[in-house]
Amino acid sequence: MKSTLLIKTYLYFLLLLLASCATRVKVDSHVPEWYSQLEESEDDAGFLIKIAEVSPSEEATLDAAVEELYLRIMEHSGRGSLYSEKADQDLLKQAIRNVLQENESTIDGFLSVQKQEWISLDKVYYYGALYLKKSAGKELYDRIVQAYYEDDEILQALLAASLLYESEMKYYSSAEELIKAALHVKSLSEPLADDLSQGYIDRAGLLLRKIKLRSLNSPNSVLSNQKISDPFHIFCTTDDEQGIADVEFLVRYQGRKRDGVQGEFERRLVSNVSGIMEFYHPFIPFSGTADVQFEPGSRDFHAGLLNLEKAGLDVSSLRQWLEESTINYELNVASGARTVSMGIVLLHTDSTGSALNQEDSSVSLQETLSQDGYNTSLMNLNPREISKKSEDEFIRDLRALYKGKYTRVVFGIVGIRDFESRNDSYRVKTSGSIKVVDVDSGEVLLTLELDKSVESRSNTVAVSASFQELGKAFAEEVKRSLE
Repeated sequence: MKSTLLIKTYLYFLLLLLASCATRVKVDSHVPEWYSQLEESEDDAGFLIKIAEVSPSEEATLDAAVEELYLRIMEHSGRGSLYSEKADQDLLKQAIRNVLQENESTIDGFLSVQKQEWISLDKVYYYGALYLKKSAGKELYDRIVQAYYEDDEILQALLAASLLYESEMKYYSSAEELIKAALHVKSLSEPLADDLSQGYIDRAGLLLRKIKLRSLNSPNSVLSNQKISDPFHIFCTTDDEQGIADVEFLVRYQGRKRDGVQGEFERRLVSNVSGIMEFYHPFIPFSGTADVQFEPGSRDFHAGLLNLEKAGLDVSSLRQWLEESTINYELNVASGARTVSMGIVLLHTDSTGSALNQEDSSVSLQETLSQDGYNTSLMNLNPREISKKSEDEFIRDLRALYKGKYTRVVFGIVGIRDFESRNDSYRVKTSGSIKVVDVDSGEVLLTLELDKSVESRSNTVAVSASFQELGKAFAEEVKRSLE
């Protein structure tokens, strides 16, 4: 029983083999001699491909040949994943059809017919030898790019701007346009979006690598709360010392905020046509060490990189350039409070707010500071001017009249706030508000509000002593708070 089954199985496969041979002989009998003698091959530039198809009609044979050739192209080019959309497949197959029908001689220069022959008998036979260049992968890539992005006006404008900036050696600006292009393409979610975006990112990285940053100048000596005359200079250059314009920087430095609290500030600056980025540091309101950082890139530039990272793209080459190109300074700031000239003018008022012809607080403030080494003097200025003008107007006039004579001016109003008679003594409370202003810049460096009470058997002594103590208290606060 078992041997009978084996015999039947053997006879079944023998019949299949004979049928196959018979079919092949039938087809092979129509093979042109040139086709039989030709072998598929590969050289440095491409591949020689043979296609043979047979179907009842010419159209069906053509369809089969197009389909077979499409598969061979995808096999050799490795671009099958790009053509996942049926519309893209159909466009390429139509281009193949045009070549096989000799309507076109080639597809973008990468596919051409070497020789082909159609034989019409009981069926329609097709025999073809075609040459597929190894550049097919790039050409197929470019076809997809052209199909989806050639008519994108936003993208084309960004790419055109990038090329223009590059031709002008504005490599940072050129790279910035490519970053915008990468963000735009990624937002479209079209085929090749990731590949194109990453390509723009990589190109931007190559452009940034052409920019070399070098420190040319920085302040030599710095005193707190004084104008820093010498600027920072950063040179943006190529390898052959040609300046690069329009390189953006975020400059971070330390200073005093409007509320008087120390904090960090940030400013955007750009290199000029000579490739020089110049930064004049505002006065530093403290002594010790002050950090200054020059980081390439604007806020928008850094935000663009972050968004590309979040989208899964690789911006490490850009990050590396930014990190390597950042320049950090550490300034040693000496206290300048005792070296600068300081003028003092205070208006004294009575309990009704009327002006008094007194200078007790002014003199006490000046003497206390002078005894501690401060360069102070009473100003030859009528104190009543303080109450006649707004603060902005008064500071404006100070700058106009005393710039060059005084570096700083202390001004304000002090007055009697309470006067109390107690049996054989008098208790006087005075208070006031003063400000220290930088005459050169007009910036208020310090604001103080204090009060003092003094008791004496003499009312005039009590008033004078209270004003004096108030002046001393202001002096101590100035020494403590103002660098």
